[in-house]
Amino acid sequence: MQFLLLIVFSTSDTIGFTLNDAIEFAHNNNAEIKQLIINLDKSVVDIGIARSAFYPTLSASGYYTYLSDLPVFQLDSVLIPMGQHENYNLQVSLQQVFFAWGKIYDAYRIAGFNRDIAELNLIRKKQEVRCSVTKTYYELLVFEQMVELTKESLEQLKRHEESVRKRYEAGLVAQFDLLRSQVQVANLKPKLIEAENGLKLAREGFKMLLGLPQETEFILKDSLEIIEENFEFDQIKNEALNNRAELNNFEKIEKISKLAKSLKARANLPTLFAGVSYDRKKPFSFGGNDWGSNLTFNIGFQFPIFSGYKNLYEYKEANLTLKEANLAWENLTKGIIIEVKQAYLKLSASKEAIQAARENINQAEMAFNIIETRYKNGLATNLEYLDAQLATMQAKINYLTALKDYLSTQADLIKAIGKEE
Repeated sequence: MQFLLLIVFSTSDTIGFTLNDAIEFAHNNNAEIKQLIINLDKSVVDIGIARSAFYPTLSASGYYTYLSDLPVFQLDSVLIPMGQHENYNLQVSLQQVFFAWGKIYDAYRIAGFNRDIAELNLIRKKQEVRCSVTKTYYELLVFEQMVELTKESLEQLKRHEESVRKRYEAGLVAQFDLLRSQVQVANLKPKLIEAENGLKLAREGFKMLLGLPQETEFILKDSLEIIEENFEFDQIKNEALNNRAELNNFEKIEKISKLAKSLKARANLPTLFAGVSYDRKKPFSFGGNDWGSNLTFNIGFQFPIFSGYKNLYEYKEANLTLKEANLAWENLTKGIIIEVKQAYLKLSASKEAIQAARENINQAEMAFNIIETRYKNGLATNLEYLDAQLATMQAKINYLTALKDYLSTQADLIKAIGKEE
């Protein structure tokens, strides 16, 4: 998909987006998603760092020393130097922790859980971006239709104004009717400008959300229509409790907190290690000047006896963190259930609002057609005509608003459930 988009950029300044195209483009280019991908990569690196503690450490060192003056001692009138002017030493050492009460393994498990949390954060952010793109996409479609609707209404009022002008010049209507028609046209012009400006701002926000360069133009390929899905509250509630990344994250956080608590409880236990080193040096013996080598094996332990009660307080802190995670999980569960219920109820209300708005449009158009015919036949007043025209326009705006609310609420509900698609 990215390859195709690059071809579009190089051959045309305008990109056509279906809703799914826009979502995929945002998933590939959104700045927040890119940051979370980096965080996920860093968490994978942290696993490697934690895994390195299982392996032995291998090091090498060496030095050369020159002594200008050597101490001597006398034996039977013979001066014997203590050492040599030139001294060489090379060392290779290997050390391995072989028992640490499971602390290394638990630290490795914590790194794995942190990686899982980073992945879940990325999944959740993609769900949020999907929801935002969906809502903004439909808002743009509504803005476009509102601009067209306002233009059509303005043209209709202009034609009516011209008709009233001719009637006025023929002495069939009063000047008040002409003035009122002109005022109605003048009042609608700022609304058209406002709608066009709103559309421009919405398009710029859409580009920012997708990570699309501001100089790139785009068109929306999908139409504004209802995509009905049947939802049962108990089913989607259970689905949300199983799917939501935040709840899964808290399960990982709880496991991390338990491991951290356990690690702090074992912090004062000794760590056992073993090692071997190989030395190559000159001079090797006390009185000689030859190379020599030796192999040294060692085994030892490190026992933190007292650290100013640091480990005790860190254990208490880990215990409180665990309690905090449990409490946050309970509150989040309740919050998710409320979020799902609110979106579910709002979606049901929006669906009814759409049906009512449809019926209102039909009634308004029928009333306008009647008034328009009556006005042409001189049986209705100019005021009745303008009121009917305004009512028809408002009915269509109400329908578009209801349709946008329904589609936006549907996107909110899908996000609340935690669905990835």
